[in-house]
Amino acid sequence: MTKLLSCSEIKELDSKTIENKEITSLDLMSDAVLAIEKWIINNYKKNQKFSIICGNGNNGADGILLSCKLMLRNYKIKTYYIKEVGSTEFNHQFNYAKSIGLNLEKIDFDNLKSIEFSGVIIDCIFGVGLNREIKGKYLKLINFVNSLKKKIISIDTPSGISADTYFSSSHIISNKVLTFHVPKLTFFFSEYLDKIKNVEILDIGLDNSEYKRMEGVGELIDINIIAKKYKSRKKTIHKGDCGHALLFAGSEGKYGASILCGKSLFRSGAGLLTFLCDEKMKEFIYKSLPEAMTYDIITKDNFSISSKIKKYRVIGIGPGLGMSKRVIENFKMILNEANYPVVVDADGLNILSKDKNLFKKLPKESILTPHVGEFKRFAGNFENSNEKIILQRRISIKYGLNIVLKGPYTTMTDSKGNLYINTSGNSGLATAGSGDVLTGIITGLLAQNYTPFNAMISGVFLHGLSADIAVKKSHVNSLIASDITENLSSAFKALEKLITPN
Repeated sequence: MTKLLSCSEIKELDSKTIENKEITSLDLMSDAVLAIEKWIINNYKKNQKFSIICGNGNNGADGILLSCKLMLRNYKIKTYYIKEVGSTEFNHQFNYAKSIGLNLEKIDFDNLKSIEFSGVIIDCIFGVGLNREIKGKYLKLINFVNSLKKKIISIDTPSGISADTYFSSSHIISNKVLTFHVPKLTFFFSEYLDKIKNVEILDIGLDNSEYKRMEGVGELIDINIIAKKYKSRKKTIHKGDCGHALLFAGSEGKYGASILCGKSLFRSGAGLLTFLCDEKMKEFIYKSLPEAMTYDIITKDNFSISSKIKKYRVIGIGPGLGMSKRVIENFKMILNEANYPVVVDADGLNILSKDKNLFKKLPKESILTPHVGEFKRFAGNFENSNEKIILQRRISIKYGLNIVLKGPYTTMTDSKGNLYINTSGNSGLATAGSGDVLTGIITGLLAQNYTPFNAMISGVFLHGLSADIAVKKSHVNSLIASDITENLSSAFKALEKLITPN
């Protein structure tokens, strides 16, 4: 389990470690710098030149101490600082550096070009506790460093990026980030995805028992977590045990979306599938997905679907559905009759956006799977990732829903508003039908009696993992939605390898 911590929790973890291990803050800083020093020794030869830029907080103190250690190991070091006085730890390390003869050069903000940045730049200007947008002379410095086009290593976080809050796009653009204990929430923000590269986690001896007790601001979903949720099939199982799902999807011109959804539903392990559909769609389904059944309820003028709805374990709604008057009427009727969670995507979400009172009728623990545009239509606009996460949490709590907000590092919130970030997937998923496949996977897992939460996180991870497997055989540019479905079996095999002894 990888919990992401807020700035205040990071400070608390440091304090608890100091208290429990009966060490000082300087001892903890020494452990952190030792981990950085070891990494540099393992990755660079002695003839490598380093320019280390230090702020006057604890991140800068790390930089000063690192300079001392590298100098004593005969690395070629140039160390620059912003101010002579800063945090208690900075003052201590600054004085120590002077006492051992380290050459410290103060940055002249009026003449930055006079600074001789040589070799690899190590960024220790600001740490994770930053609580404001970068402006003035500091912005000038950051822009200048970025303009040098040199290799940059940032310590803990690229300067300008906080641990848990987006402030602005002004920050050091690093080639490598050496961060402590766990990644930071902001590393998964869309604003930074193309700018934060090659993050490596360093163990600096923080108290893991205290870390586990912390609430955190989010949790990363990886294959180890999903393997624990996986349900292996028993040898005596039959198709009825694997669940019967209902799909309300597809309309003229969009039948393909329903087929993609249905195929992935079967590939995820569901035993039976019935489509609610019209006569035209029936013929298409029989040719494209002969394993499925159909029910023509939406073509009737007078009907009661209460008994029909109750025979299923789950209903998937939305892919290629359209928004005709008849579709909306049936959508409302399903919400009135379903006494179990439903999965809503695409046009199902658009119907909800048109009539937000329908949110109150969604069965508790239902799963919504919007992309950003669909999310904005029912949740409202947001300016940055902070606001997006706040909105997502708020709606999940208000209506008791699980929400999958699709995108790079898909964010998921459960009905209590807890945040989860998916770690599988690649840019090839930005292709037509990808979301229809995801709806099918999640619906298929629900049919097999996965809890809504487990179906959500497992479905999203398997969807991404299947895409990761697919691109190993081709290229992200060539990925199509059908490739995701066709590689689901390999994704399940990857899970089984973790839970089945060799």
